[in-house]
Amino acid sequence: MKEKLLEFIRGIQSDRRLISLDEAATKQGVILKILSYLGWDPFNIDEIHPEFPVGTGRVDFALRHNNYNKVFIEVKKVGEDLERHQEQILNYSFKHGVKIAILTSGITWWFYRTKIKED
Repeated sequence: MKEKLLEFIRGIQSDRRLISLDEAATKQGVILKILSYLGWDPFNIDEIHPEFPVGTGRVDFALRHNNYNKVFIEVKKVGEDLERHQEQILNYSFKHGVKIAILTSGITWWFYRTKIKED
């Protein structure tokens, strides 16, 4: 698994087509592939729930385990200014008690460990 993941990452780093992909193609061709290499089943919506509803919005992917959201992933196309979307993913995570949030373009990955107030 590790070798296949590393090989895939090396391949996308040099693939010039990525800059022309829209957000949907980035999700399908990059994000879901990486998640599958990490052991997540992209065909199981109980594990990877696409377009997960969060209030009036939707997060691109909720990674779930035992019916709990563990990670929220927000995907933007390559070249998109990720900083403009930090507040969005962090608000989604805070509101739903998700401790790990990821904002990614498929090439750049920003990981957040959200601090949730414990009762």
